[in-house]
Parts: sequence; structure tokens; C-alpha cells
Amino acid sequence: MGPEGSDNWHAMLDGAAAILREEGHAALTSRRVAERIGVKQRLVYYYFRTMDELVVSLFRRMAERELARLAEAAESARPLRAIWDISLHSTDSRLIAEFMALANRIDGLQREVIRFIEQARTLEVAVLDRALARKPQAGRLGAAGLAVTITSLALLLSRENQLGVDAGHAEVLGALAAFFDEIEPVA
Repeated sequence: MGPEGSDNWHAMLDGAAAILREEGHAALTSRRVAERIGVKQRLVYYYFRTMDELVVSLFRRMAERELARLAEAAESARPLRAIWDISLHSTDSRLIAEFMALANRIDGLQREVIRFIEQARTLEVAVLDRALARKPQAGRLGAAGLAVTITSLALLLSRENQLGVDAGHAEVLGALAAFFDEIEPVA
């Protein structure tokens, strides 16, 4: 096995991410990854025993990066808004859809997706708990319910925006901004 974290390893994951995003999981083959980054196909199998292993490694790398960004946002002066900004503006709905489809087929990926969601949700709930403690009447849904709602809303808005749909977005974003002002006032 090739060394995890090497330049080739990262290049293969970058190539795989681009293929998933642009062409979908049906196009993700060792041959396409090799062509994409300019190496021989057998080198892909030197680094990853199977394409499933490559997909799991790709998701794990992305999840680790996203969790680090969320953790940093959670420690910021306005953590709720920072997490919302990450959720809304860094969501690649095409890639998420591809991972979700593959998670139904690849057990290791399903475990990684669950682990990521649970870790991200725990972080988001902690931020919301702190915010709601300052204004308890604002949290009728509760921190966990709000975390699910906000994450889902960000994904929905991102998907629609990538398609070119924005009907109702300004109204939802305005209502959410007012909610944030209520529980996380601008200092």
C-alpha cells in the first residue's frame, strides 16, 4: 500500500472528488482517476486496495476538514453565524448526493457518514445550547431539533441555488437572520 497522506494519495482523492462532482459515481473508476491525474491505473491500486476504499478515504478526508472548520467556527465570537455560513456556503450538494448514494452500497462509507453527522451534530448542538441559554424562549424546538433544521435548510438552499432556484430564499434567509439576531445578538 502506498503511503496515506502522500502527494499521490491526495492527488488521487482530488481526482476522485472531481469525477464524483462532475460525472457522478458511475464514472468513478480506477482508470478515470488515473487518467485524471496522469498516472498508470495500477498505481491507484497501490494506494487503495479497492475503489470502495478510495471513496471511504475521500469522504474521511473531507469530513475531517469540515469538522476542523466547524470546531474553529464554534470557538469564534459569533459561532452560530459562523457555523451557518460554513453550512450554507461550503455545501457541495452534488458531492453530498453522490456520497449518500454510495453510502447505501459501501458499508465503510456508511459508517463514516454516520460518524461525521454525529460529530458535526454534537458540535452544532453545543453551540445552540449556549446560544439558547441566553434566550431560552427562542428555542422552542430545542438545540438538537434546531441543529437538524438549520443543517437541512442549508443543504436545501445550496441544492436549489446550484440549480438556479431562489424563490423564497430571501424570505427564509431573512427569518433566519432575525432568529440569529435574537439568540446571538451582534455585539
